[in-house]
Amino acid sequence: GLAQQVLDVSSVPDGQQQLLTTMSMLTVAAPLACGLLATHGGVVQSVLHAPVFDSRFVTPAMSVKSQEFYPTRESVIKADIVEIFKNPSIYKEATREFRRDVYSYKDWLWHRESGHVADAFMSVFTSSVSKWLWSEIFFVIVSAVAVLTYNDGLNALASALRDSSPDLAATLASRPILEINMLPLTLSSPALFLLLVFRTNSAYGRWWEARKVWGSIINTCRDSARMSLAMIEQNEIKEQAVSQVAVFSRVLKYHLREPSDQAEALLRSEIAPILKPEHTEKIMNSKHKPMTLCGLMSDTIHEAADGLTTVERLKLDQSVTLLVDYLGMCERIVKTPIPLVYTRHTARFLSWWLVFLPVCLYDQLPNNLLLVPVTAILAFFLLGIEDLGNQIEEPFSILPIEVMGDGISGSIFEALEMNTGEPKEFYGKPPVPYSLASSDPGSYVR
Repeated sequence: GLAQQVLDVSSVPDGQQQLLTTMSMLTVAAPLACGLLATHGGVVQSVLHAPVFDSRFVTPAMSVKSQEFYPTRESVIKADIVEIFKNPSIYKEATREFRRDVYSYKDWLWHRESGHVADAFMSVFTSSVSKWLWSEIFFVIVSAVAVLTYNDGLNALASALRDSSPDLAATLASRPILEINMLPLTLSSPALFLLLVFRTNSAYGRWWEARKVWGSIINTCRDSARMSLAMIEQNEIKEQAVSQVAVFSRVLKYHLREPSDQAEALLRSEIAPILKPEHTEKIMNSKHKPMTLCGLMSDTIHEAADGLTTVERLKLDQSVTLLVDYLGMCERIVKTPIPLVYTRHTARFLSWWLVFLPVCLYDQLPNNLLLVPVTAILAFFLLGIEDLGNQIEEPFSILPIEVMGDGISGSIFEALEMNTGEPKEFYGKPPVPYSLASSDPGSYVR
């Protein structure tokens, strides 16, 4: 509509001032409209279709969709760029599964080898971060192009019209240049960077707390199995107690991640070969599966109570209490995000700061054509820092919980076999030295 007004007004002799106003509106409105549609399309859609119930409860889960589009690491690495641009959120969720890093000794050598800074320099253009942030970066690029077009493009247009339309050319040449002193950005930058640092540090604190909780879960499961093997005399009850401890990590993993039919089928396939059929059904039919399993663990302790002293029974029961405590810690993290006021206000602050960035940088560069690439690079790094907090704020879908569960099961069943003298089939992967365990992190560009 604004473009049509330009065409209409340009044919009116006394409409030159209105032409200038209209073109200015077009220059400012275009990037804002592109950014609104690109970065907040869901908000626009919710307004257009309001009132409507939350579509998250009726559409397929995002992680389920991502598994359909990108089922393997190879499919993520070689993903078609057009498909990524169509659905960056699905691609982003798909990459989470392949960010669950487990380092071997060789991976640490790769991690600290010389030349990693030079390699990171070129990975700016191949990083998955730039792929799923393309709409926000494109918004900033459009803003920079709009500023460059208004300031330099209209000058070129005025020069071209100097002979054929001298009045219009004079009006275009006399328009105000779209530029602002760097002072507003200079004054606001400390506040913005403080918010970004707080956001990133808080998200990392949640990730590290979750990792420490899971480290405690590993220790408690192994210690509980050790005490069961040492204190319980009946082999049948001993095996039952150890098996229940071994599946705790599997049940908790299901509880903390997105529930789906695939996840439920996977959980059943993981615990059915280990637990008694009645125990498996009891867990699968319950709403709060970890709590149900802890109840079964307590029942097993009471079954073995006749052969245990009071102190031994209390020690075994204390390990179940610790697992319940860790369960509550995990639920606290997964159910309580960083207060949304921090997240949303930081995003608003950063978006407007980036919109004004090309306006303030216009007269600060030796060549005006550098405005677009410089703005794009700065947008990539600042938006990446902001998104980094989003990625690790919910840690349980990015921590290698499966590998931790394999470590628990392998070590526990190896100890059971050595204790009873009866060969037992290892559940999951047999225990391996940590120096050999690896998720091959070097094969995937972050």
